[in-house]
Amino acid sequence: MARIFRERKCNADHVLSYGDFKLYSDMASTAFVPDKAERIVKRAEEHLAVTVPILPATLFLEFLKNGNRSNFESICFKRRTMLLDLAIAEAHERKGRFINKLVDILWATLEESTWVLPAHMSNFPTHNEFGLPAAFGEGRLHGVDIFSAPTAANIALIYDLLREELDTVSPVITEKIKYTLRDRIIKPYLNCQFWWTGENGSTPNNWCPWSTSNILFVTAVIEDDLYTRKRVVSKALRSLDCFTAGYPDDGGCDEGPGYWGGAGASYFDCLEILYDMTGGDINVYDHPLVKAIGEYIVKFNIDGARRFINFADCAPSCTHDGALIRRFGEKCGSEMLAAFGDTMNEVADLNMPRGHIYRAVKNLMTEKRCADKITADKKIWFPDLKVMIARESSNPKRGMFVAMKGGNNNESHNHNDVGNVVVYYNGNPVLIDTGAGRYTKKTFSAQRYELWFMQSHYHNLPTFNGIGEMQGAAYRSADELYDSESGGVTMQLKNAYLPEADIISYKRSTVLEENGTVHITDDIELGSEKDIDFRFLTCAAPQITKDGSVLLTEGITMTASPALSIEIEEFPADDPGIENAWKSKVLWMIHFRTRAAKGKFEFTVK
Repeated sequence: MARIFRERKCNADHVLSYGDFKLYSDMASTAFVPDKAERIVKRAEEHLAVTVPILPATLFLEFLKNGNRSNFESICFKRRTMLLDLAIAEAHERKGRFINKLVDILWATLEESTWVLPAHMSNFPTHNEFGLPAAFGEGRLHGVDIFSAPTAANIALIYDLLREELDTVSPVITEKIKYTLRDRIIKPYLNCQFWWTGENGSTPNNWCPWSTSNILFVTAVIEDDLYTRKRVVSKALRSLDCFTAGYPDDGGCDEGPGYWGGAGASYFDCLEILYDMTGGDINVYDHPLVKAIGEYIVKFNIDGARRFINFADCAPSCTHDGALIRRFGEKCGSEMLAAFGDTMNEVADLNMPRGHIYRAVKNLMTEKRCADKITADKKIWFPDLKVMIARESSNPKRGMFVAMKGGNNNESHNHNDVGNVVVYYNGNPVLIDTGAGRYTKKTFSAQRYELWFMQSHYHNLPTFNGIGEMQGAAYRSADELYDSESGGVTMQLKNAYLPEADIISYKRSTVLEENGTVHITDDIELGSEKDIDFRFLTCAAPQITKDGSVLLTEGITMTASPALSIEIEEFPADDPGIENAWKSKVLWMIHFRTRAAKGKFEFTVK
């Protein structure tokens, strides 16, 4: 596991002073692309008639009282979106049309008691059980999370772009910006050990590069003390090394592609900002792990557009930044990654993520490139992540696609899903992973696995007398054998289940034949005879045909060993996140059942 900056002997000695460094230093032009900026202007014009959204204490307290985090977050994020849009619009036009509304929202944001979300209040050094932030007085340190840091970066961007315009309203505003950013971000960052930095021995996840990229941006833009700039960079280098030390050599993101934007992509944001802050002295783009981290997102894509393999807490469709991916590919020497960036630009060429400010602005400076013909690797294996991917055609929009995962049930954003298989045809879902529902207090608590979509019972896996998999690092796959010629994989899954399942051996093999047929084979030996229920989920109503096969979407059929009985169960999604992801209030589960102690059970999808 790589500690890249330590390996390359990178340090903060070459951090440039505030007056000497140049932001976006590798860009030929830092002017906004006119077409992109004009679209932001139109969004900002809509904000002019909108009253500054109110964030009352009672809304903040909802998370403590009933677990709801969405009501507060929707208003909070609306403020941040308005801030970014108005700032870009005013910086583009320089006509003063947006400055007053911007100042109103900026001032309201500066006056918020905290920028940490209610769901993340445990990140406060002075965390209490009363649900409101106790951050007042010189002796109290603020918390820093993956939303407070981007808020700070958003405000730092306003300072960088519009300080003269703000001073015409009142010079107090820019002074308040600098004071507040130092107090809420730089001071606690340098004086606290947050779990996400990895300093206390914890394994960081996406929070580390996501927060660090925004903290580096804030420091680069507003901190004029060179000693402090060096201290922030030094800590960032140590923390980011903790992040990559926990990253597998194959670049696989166990949090899923939905979090790659905050994990691998944010790590790349950090590399770009560090390059700026040191005048190019810190340059590790050529490290093999950096390239592997980038190429993961290409390999996990299904259809050349928004569909990605959604293991872990990931929706089945998500959007990634094409401009960033193109830069990532160019700098780490990956033509595959660079070309995929152009493909993503076809999906969303104006991506302004409020959580990743440096990236958002750099994307705004990048002209759209037309994508060449889309191609994808047909056989992929992640030896560390334990994920197999196979497709019938190198055109991701054509033919059969299958993926199977191993690993363990203690991965970041884990679901109990070791051995899970998903199948797509022509880029459309056939056998699905539902993904995670809308986040609530329960999602990241001891009750996480009470949520149905976290359980193995609601993945494409069997149960034994109703017993499924269990959460924890000990519940894992073993003896993974990948056949590079066929592109198929076999895994021992017995250790993923509770001991009560009484499994002597459970090997699952998955392979995609050249003719586009998916074969899933479950070779099972139990200590005694049990009711075995093989479960497969769909987002479209399946039908049992007269010949005993199951008709799925896209004209695909699924057949199973004759000894298995078949039943179709329709069940309510009962979660707005799941309903939105699959555009349906119900999903379907296909049950293939038998009672046996031993057997080889085959499933064919074609």
